[in-house]
Amino acid sequence: MSVIDRKVIDFGHEDEDKVTLCISDHIPWDDEVINAHLVILQEKINDYLDFIYSGQIYEEFGGFGKTPNIKVIFCYEPVKETIEFLEDVKEQISREGYELEWLFRPIEG
Repeated sequence: MSVIDRKVIDFGHEDEDKVTLCISDHIPWDDEVINAHLVILQEKINDYLDFIYSGQIYEEFGGFGKTPNIKVIFCYEPVKETIEFLEDVKEQISREGYELEWLFRPIEG
């Protein structure tokens, strides 16, 4: 699964204080596709938020009452526009008691 697979949770798990849903983003941040890539990422995040709002997060991964968290794992280093987008999303969903985090984990090999 990956960022391009709509309506699918790539993977998730329950921690001590939160339930984390992970998005695997393997698309490069080439100049000619930045806007399209951001739309794909936004749609995937929206799918995850729908999953959280519906309560399915707790049915699938447990942790009822724990903080929902979305973690985006990038295979290619995010560009400035991506970070700005993620900061905006993080601020918006934090008002609802949710968390958003991201990390860059390059493909090895």
